[in-house]
Amino acid sequence: MESDIIAKPVVHGQTASFSLCNCLSQTSCQTRRAFTLLELLVVIVIIGILGSALVVSVQSGYKQARQANCKSNLRQFGVALTIYRGEHDNKTPGWISNLYPEYVDDRAMYVCRADRNGGRDRVRPKEFVDAINDSTTLDAPKYLDNQKGSGNTRNTSIECCSYFYEFSAAETSWTVLGHTLSNPHTMGDYKMAQMTYGDENSGTDESGNSLPYSASRIPIIRCYHHWHDQKILGVGYADRSSRRATRQYITINVAYAGNVFVGPPWWEGTIHPGETRH
Repeated sequence: MESDIIAKPVVHGQTASFSLCNCLSQTSCQTRRAFTLLELLVVIVIIGILGSALVVSVQSGYKQARQANCKSNLRQFGVALTIYRGEHDNKTPGWISNLYPEYVDDRAMYVCRADRNGGRDRVRPKEFVDAINDSTTLDAPKYLDNQKGSGNTRNTSIECCSYFYEFSAAETSWTVLGHTLSNPHTMGDYKMAQMTYGDENSGTDESGNSLPYSASRIPIIRCYHHWHDQKILGVGYADRSSRRATRQYITINVAYAGNVFVGPPWWEGTIHPGETRH
């Protein structure tokens, strides 16, 4: 049996030497070279950049999924409230918890996935209130529709609720300029008057009278738990007189008419399609 290794003479001057090569290989013998430190660092940097991009993409996907789920909840609440008003002489319920179980049969709808407290605490995150420097008392127990709520007509079967109900049975001293409300009156009474007659922020007609708010613009339920997801152009509390639009934190809302929209914390400052920022 012949050997697979053959000797090839290599002549250096007068001295002959032999190099052994595998005859089965069709390529010349090559020296293996390892990565340099610089090349290794470049690879590590590229992997780090790709990893960071992946994390941002995943986080963005989670935010969009939470917003989509919240909008779905609000849309279903909008439908339930429309049916309720149709069966109760156009009156709204005292609390959205009163919709359960006849109009809303799933208690999970009351909890927004972005709510870090699972609907068991305030409906406006403290960090959000601090960020917008809001001094209103909307986080008081009388406005809450969860286990911390003090309203005696709410449905106690609903222990967790992440949403703020604008038309609630909570008593308030807020009034609409030029229109007398009963004393005491509720948030629902105030909001109905605001929608019916308008206010100093709704614009005026040729005679200078306030214009009523459109039912598709005035929110009936609001979610504040997505505030740090993004910013949109809108008018803030501090710019109500000048109506100057700036970048604002977002809220997700369902209007009285049932449509869902994204707006700023001060809903009157929402810029709708076709409107300018001034």
